[in-house]
Parts: sequence; structure tokens; C-alpha cells
Amino acid sequence: MIFLRVLAPTDRPVIVVESMFMSEDLRKTMTKVIVERIRCKSLMFMPSHVCATFPFNTQNALVVDIGYSECVAVPIIEGVTMLNEFESARSVCGRQLERRVRELMEKYGQLEELGGERRALEEADWEDINNIRLIETLSVSLICLDRERSEKWKEWEAAEGEKPSMEVLCEENLVPVGGKSIVVPPVVFETSVEIFFDESLNPDSFDSSLPKILHRLVSKCSIDLRRKLFPNILLAGGVSTIPGLMKRLEQEIQYIDEKNETKFAEVVKFYQFSEIKNSPLFVSWVGASLLGSLRETIERRSLTLDEWKTGKLAADWTDMIVKAR
Repeated sequence: MIFLRVLAPTDRPVIVVESMFMSEDLRKTMTKVIVERIRCKSLMFMPSHVCATFPFNTQNALVVDIGYSECVAVPIIEGVTMLNEFESARSVCGRQLERRVRELMEKYGQLEELGGERRALEEADWEDINNIRLIETLSVSLICLDRERSEKWKEWEAAEGEKPSMEVLCEENLVPVGGKSIVVPPVVFETSVEIFFDESLNPDSFDSSLPKILHRLVSKCSIDLRRKLFPNILLAGGVSTIPGLMKRLEQEIQYIDEKNETKFAEVVKFYQFSEIKNSPLFVSWVGASLLGSLRETIERRSLTLDEWKTGKLAADWTDMIVKAR
């Protein structure tokens, strides 16, 4: 509605930033709505992993998109998507991170009464926790530790009986709910992200940890391309904004490299806008905006209403590969 009221649709080309695995039925439905009903000037679909590379003006990148439901990693070499080498995992995503936060809250969370007495969380307390969406809020307030501190937390969790004292980076947090307070301990903020690096925290999944996934992807590439990927990692998606994630990922990648005696990760670097907070959230849309400024390119690859009426479909990102055969 805002689009129709503020802009003249017939004068505006539209670029849709799509998932690499968007279904053809959904593409056709969106095309019909945008071209037939809204009657926009033209329509173009672009995969998000390709759009993410445009703001950094790079032809080579290992794009790692960590979303809410899954993680998709795909290498791009000389601007070409190498689909045969892609890797995906449903255990490395925002949904699993929320599950881990809930597990830690069930184990270590407490309720503080008005008088200051504390007790473990009970089943009835979770109704209030769910109503205020506390788990979702905590999931965007986490940090990622380095390898050394993560090992200390593992020792702390493994200790039986009274837990040893632990130097923490995050303070205990009290969340008021109905005159009482939910106590969120530091262990929740500091160790939840370990689910991406410790496969034992995903007992029901066959997926590898995030660093192992990236190493497996690189090992599938030809020898002359392997050293181009780890120095050009591009993180995208909301989960990628967790503080400390890049540094920990670098440590884990180099640790696996040394353990396997390979030479893939002598240099590990990340594309990022150091002065722009949370840029992985919108880097694909920035790339699409840059693409939209190239009028000739847009007109050449876009679908118009007249072409749609003749039965032509919106160009798929794989069309270039098919035509080149």
C-alpha cells in the first residue's frame, strides 16, 4: 500500500532479493502480483548471496548466510556461483540458538520474589516468559567467546556440586515480570553461541559445526581456488551480528587447519563495514540498491508486462549458466 500511494508503479523497476533456493511456484506468484496487479515497470530477481558481494566490489567471496531457519554457505569465484560446492545446515541458525537459550534458562535461570528470595524456574513461570518474548530478546543480546574462555565455561558446567567462581564478561540481568524478576545468569549470555561450534550440543542433528562446514566446502573446491576463500569470508544474516563471532570463527578455522595439516586457512579475513553496526542484516539489500542504479543492466535482465503476457518468465540466476552450455 505504501508503494502504491507514494510512488508511481509504472515508472519503477523492481528488484527482488531472493533466496538461492526459492521455489519456482513462489517466483511465478510474486511475478504475477508485481507485474500484473501492481503493474510495475519491470521485475528482476537476484540471489541474496550475489547481492551481498556488490557493496564490497569483489569477485571472490565465501558467502555465509546464517538466517533464522538455516545456514547456507556458497563460494563465489570470479562472480560465478559455484553451486556444486555449497553447504547448508539447519543446526546453525537462529531457531537453534533460541532453543539453546531456552535450555540454559531452564537449567540455570531463576525467579526472584519481591522479598529477594530466589528459586528455580517452574513450568508456570514459562507462560510469563513466553508472553514477553524473553527468549527472543536474549537471543539478540548474546556474545561469542574465544576458544580459551569457552573451555573455562565447559569446565564450569562439568563441575559437580557447587560451581567454582568464574570471571564473567556479562553481568547478571534481572527482567521484571508481574512484580517479580526473572534472573538471567551470565552463562546464558556467554555460552549460548557454543551450539555453533560444539556438535554435542545438537544431539538430534547430523550437521557438523560451522567451522567444519566451511572447511568441508573449501576442500571440495579445486586446489587453485582454495586459498581464495578463507581470506574472503562474507557473513550475512541476523545471527552474523553477534559480537565476537568473527574472531571465534577465525580461531576455529585455523585450529582445524592445523589439526588436519592443511594450508587452507593461513589467512582468514572477513568483509565488513567497520563503522556500520549490524551491516550483515542489510548488506544484500545494499547490493541490490547498487545494482538498481545500473539502468542498462536492469533493463536487459528484467521482465516487463508485455514479455510476461507472451509467456516469458522472470530470468533465473541459473539462466546464464544454462545459456553458456
